[in-house]
Formats: sequence, structure tokens, C-alpha cells
Amino acid sequence: MKRVLVFCSLLALSGCAPTKELRRPAANESAQQVIDAVNSRRHDVTTLEAKGSISVESPSFTSSGSFELRLRRPDSVLVDLEGPFGIHVASALFAKGRYTFYNSFKNEVIEGEVKGSPMPAFMNIQLAADDVIDTFCGTRTFLTNEISPDSFTVRDNSYVLLFRQKKGSTEYSVDTQALLITGIVHIDSAGEVWSEELFEYDRRADGTSALQAIHLNQEKMQTSVSLSYDDLHLNGPVGPLVLHVPSDARRVTKE
Repeated sequence: MKRVLVFCSLLALSGCAPTKELRRPAANESAQQVIDAVNSRRHDVTTLEAKGSISVESPSFTSSGSFELRLRRPDSVLVDLEGPFGIHVASALFAKGRYTFYNSFKNEVIEGEVKGSPMPAFMNIQLAADDVIDTFCGTRTFLTNEISPDSFTVRDNSYVLLFRQKKGSTEYSVDTQALLITGIVHIDSAGEVWSEELFEYDRRADGTSALQAIHLNQEKMQTSVSLSYDDLHLNGPVGPLVLHVPSDARRVTKE
């Protein structure tokens, strides 16, 4: 089934983006106009530096820690994850069509092509390459083929758009004021939720909205990841996106 979010494992991610308010569509405006408004937010953030906290729960692993993130559009993200007591746990780099994951505990590096074979799953949460940047920035968008929803309703101050596919369906919730996606629910062909993505925003006095938290749940894997953001800087200069790996690290290549 199509895109599944974000990654995490011995590593996590984060992103956050205050963005300008857009005009609220009138009651008689179409689903296409809502889709266009959401998709227009994609390039509100060009660079990002952020710090925050993460918690992971799964049948085999439960932990919490902190992260630091550097991001530069169109395709570069560097994430460093620390566990309790400031112990470095893992790092991840997406750049120029390749990914590199470094596991400090195993002293192991996994490398591969972003568009090649499926990227490794971490903590049972699969990462989809096409969603990395938009997830970290808090600017998730609709797919290019999601033009005409099977249903379009208003529920609890959200536009709700449902798209059906052969293997199930995807339901989006869009805040009626900020016109940002606040929820994505992936439903399988049996009508059961198998993955859910929730985004929390804080509306500021100056009319911008800032992403405060992301909650990722994969029901069938009994796995969840929660990300919250404490400090962020947008659309300014960012430091080098370089992943430092010990020379004696074991390398695994996935091509």
C-alpha cells in the first residue's frame, strides 16, 4: 500500500514548521481547492534545524530519548538520536538519492539507494522515501493521483477526504483554518486500520502554525512513535549535513 511514514528505530526523526495561514475555503468550495491549498504548503520550508524528544513503544523495544535534525530541501536530512544520559544511539542521513543509517550499539552502517530496494524497517516502522522531507517539515501533501476523493465531508473543524484504492483506502483530515494535514489513516481491504499518522499544530498569535508533535501508530505491528519539538529554526543557514561514522564500523550495502 502507498506511503507509510517516517522512520524510527534506533533512530528517529523530527521536523517542524511554522507556516502562514491561508484563506479558509468557503463552504461551497470544492475538495480540489482544499487539496490545492494543502499542496501549496509544500515549499513553505526550505531549511530546518530542530531539537526535540522521541518515545518508541513496541513489543520488543520501549525507550525514549532526544534528537537533533538538520534539513535542506530538496532531498537532504541528517538526524542524530541520543538515549538516556546523552548516550549516542544512532544517526541517519538522506542525501543525493542515498540513505545511510548508523547504529552505535552494533557499530554498523547500512547504506543504499533511496529509490532502489526497500529501505530497512526500524522498530517495525517502515520508511517511505517520498515522505521523508514533508514529514520532517510538517508539510504533508496529497499524492499526485489524489485529485477526486470518494467522499468529502466536514467533521470537528476538519475537512475529511477519503480515497479508495484496490488494497484499501486512505483518509485525510485537514484543519479548516490552517489548511494543514492533521491526520492520515491507512485502512486495509478488510476495513481495519493498519497505520495512522497524527500531527499536532500550535496556532501562534502572528497567524502562523507550528508543528508541535507527530504520533505514528502501526496497529498490526503494535508499534508507536511519538515526536515532540522543543527548539527549531526555519529557512536560515544550516550546518553541514555530514554523518560521522567510525572507520572500524561494519558496513552493509543494500543495492
